Amino acid sequence: MMLFMTAFVMGLAFCGPPGAVFAMSARRGAAHGFSAAHMVLFGSLVGDAVWAVLGLSGAGILMQIPAVHGVVGVAGAALLAWLGLQALRDAWQNRQPTTAPSSIGSDFATGAVLSLTNPQAVAYWIAFGASIQAIIGYAAAFSEFAVFFGGFMIACVVYCFLAAAVISSARSLLTDKLYRCVNGVCGAALVGFAVILLYDTVGRLVE
Repeated sequence: MMLFMTAFVMGLAFCGPPGAVFAMSARRGAAHGFSAAHMVLFGSLVGDAVWAVLGLSGAGILMQIPAVHGVVGVAGAALLAWLGLQALRDAWQNRQPTTAPSSIGSDFATGAVLSLTNPQAVAYWIAFGASIQAIIGYAAAFSEFAVFFGGFMIACVVYCFLAAAVISSARSLLTDKLYRCVNGVCGAALVGFAVILLYDTVGRLVE
């Protein structure tokens, strides 16, 4: 139980700080409500699960290969920049949300791709895997890894519902000008995350 609760708390801590996925979720949620925000966040769990399996299984060491890390990092930076420029364009042109419902598949895919193209996530999971032994006091077996993975992912699912609820609740306060500001802030954040990711990727390649 201690391992599960520790993993649950670590999962909330991992999801809590606003990042690219949250920025995209806020933008989609501001335009289309709870389901759009939730599906972006829920889609990101696909990437989290993939990186978790790689990190906990030891296969995450492949991400330490400069070429592999570089390809994933550049792809992630390009996607973030593209999404950010779209948001900035909409803010500049003062585009307002359409009445048509958002595409669930598109929202889910956006969240999944954003998390899958984040090479930094596997570093967290390699560290998490090492921390399990420190928590339980002996070499972890498959069952311990499974408990940790379960606790972490359940925390992420809880966070998805909570964050989407907050975003959709704030949507009722949006005016045309405020929605334009949301697009601008989210767009700038996404471009900023793209620059940071690209800088980190290039730095690793140079090293």
